[in-house]
Parts: sequence; C-alpha cells; structure tokens
Amino acid sequence: MACKVKIGGIPFGSLIAAIIVFVGVAVFCGTLYKALNIILRNVMEDLFGFKVSWLEVIQVVFIVIALVMAAFAILLLVFGFLATGATRKNVYSGAKCIMGGRVSAIFFMMTTYILNLAWIFILSIGVVPVILYVAINSICSNEVYGRNPDSIHYKFELKNYGIFRNSSYAFGISPPGTETLTESQDLKRMCDRVGEAGPLFCVAYAGALLMVLGMVHFMICLAANYTRICISKELTEYRDAVDMEELELHSNMVDKMGSQGRL
Repeated sequence: MACKVKIGGIPFGSLIAAIIVFVGVAVFCGTLYKALNIILRNVMEDLFGFKVSWLEVIQVVFIVIALVMAAFAILLLVFGFLATGATRKNVYSGAKCIMGGRVSAIFFMMTTYILNLAWIFILSIGVVPVILYVAINSICSNEVYGRNPDSIHYKFELKNYGIFRNSSYAFGISPPGTETLTESQDLKRMCDRVGEAGPLFCVAYAGALLMVLGMVHFMICLAANYTRICISKELTEYRDAVDMEELELHSNMVDKMGSQGRL
C-alpha cells in the first residue's frame, strides 16, 4: 500500500518532460559549443586570419539560454511533484493555497509557451548551419576531395555566405586576414574542419528539437495540473461534508445506544 502511495505521488508526465529537456540541453549545449569553437578557432582565425565577434556572442548566449532552460525544467518538475497525488492534497487544501496553485500553474504555462516559441525560433535558426554544411560539403566533394593539389582551382569566398571581415572594424581601418581561400592545402583544411563541425551542428539541431518537444510536453502536464488544482477545492469540500456526515451519524448512534442502555 505504501508503495502504491509513493508511486502515485510521482509526476511521470513532468518527469518524462524534464528528462527530454535535460537531454536536449546537454546535447544542444555541448555540440553547439564544440562546433562553433571549431569554426571560430580552426577555420576563421587559423585559415582566414580574423575573428567573427558576433559568432562568439552567439556561442555564449546559447550556452546561457540552455543553462536557464535546465533550471526552469527543475522548477517545473518541482511544481509537478507538488501538484500530484497525496502531495496535492496536503499542499493545495485551503482556499488560498488552491488559488496560489492556480496562479502558479497559469504563470508557468504562459512562461513555458513563450519559451517554446523562443526555442522554435532557435530551431529555425539551427537550419542555417546545417544547410551551409551541406552546401560546403558538396563543394568539397566536387572541387577539393579526390583531386591532385595542382588541379584544384576553386576560389572559396566568405562574402558568398554573408560573412565580411570588415564588419567589426571602423570605416577606414584595414582589417586583418582575408575573405578568400585559393591554396589547395587551405581548402582541404577548411573542408576537414567543416566536416568535423557539420555533424555537430546537425546533432545540436536535434537537441533543439528535443527542447521543443519537452516544452510541449510540459505545457500538457501543466494544463493537467491546473485542472487537478481547480477541482481540489470541490474535492476538499466534498470530503469535509462526508466527514461531517459520518461524525453526525456516529454521534447519533452513540446517543441512541446510550439511551437504550439507560432503558
């Protein structure tokens, strides 16, 4: 019996959603950081000779967002425990507690909905590096790999992909580095590094997809918890009425038995 009570107090829906979010955060955070690090250090700085500051900012921002999402998933999981089984009866029993639980559920649902929209936006942005990886990998397969160094005459230009080395410098200042690669060795090195970072971007995209699925799952669980908390007041009043009726019946029976004993 005690085992059933303990199992009944576990919010399996919220627990599954939290696991999905945690896995998505770990996959997205780890793979995206590694992939951007390869592009920034091994490609942009080593081969092209300049830094892309906005990519470095994106690298930090996405990591912060992922950590915040992990903390928010923990909050939602705690709320799921509070709104499940016997714990709900103990926590949300009074009128003020029920109202506080309803307000908390609405707040978490709205926040989860907004964050889910944000992750859908991130998911749509994550398509860009995947498409670039496919395009550059196709160029490498046809123009670089499988050819002798002397027969490689391809000219790779960053401006074709919307990246300019003078975007981070004031007007009139000559920025370092170059925007083109023509040497066969540099092209092969670039293709090798893109081949390393591309699959990581694909896995990061899968992690963002898991985040969206986890947020949707959390919204479903929060809606169910909100319904349970709303009916807690009616259930509490019903239990109190049943207890009062049983107490009155017991008192009447005791009084009746006492009167019969005196006779």
